[in-house]
Amino acid sequence: MKAIAAAIIIALVAVLLIGIQQSRVIALRGEVAVETKAKTDALDANKESQATITTLRAEAARNAAYQADLNNRLKASEQKALQARKDFEQLKRTSKPVRDWAAQPLPDGLRGKPASAGKDNNGKARAP
Repeated sequence: MKAIAAAIIIALVAVLLIGIQQSRVIALRGEVAVETKAKTDALDANKESQATITTLRAEAARNAAYQADLNNRLKASEQKALQARKDFEQLKRTSKPVRDWAAQPLPDGLRGKPASAGKDNNGKARAP
């Protein structure tokens, strides 16, 4: 009888130990599943971030190329304007009609003065 009681106690302890180990295994499997999902989510987020970074780098390169093109166009426009000024200055010196036109005084309205009511554009008094 003692042997049977001892065997039953040993069997109960063994079942208890196996039950505890089984619950630990189930808990660890749950943790592994959570960690695996977190890892997968992190990898997906990383892939999306890399795609965004690639897109932003390409956009930055396009913007830099566009800015360089604008700077080149601005320089070309400034050079054209400078050449036009030089050509105009040359015309003022060499062309009598242009010299005469350039020598005319500006109208009062363009010089910041109010326009005179009693004078026409040539500075002569108008007939009433």
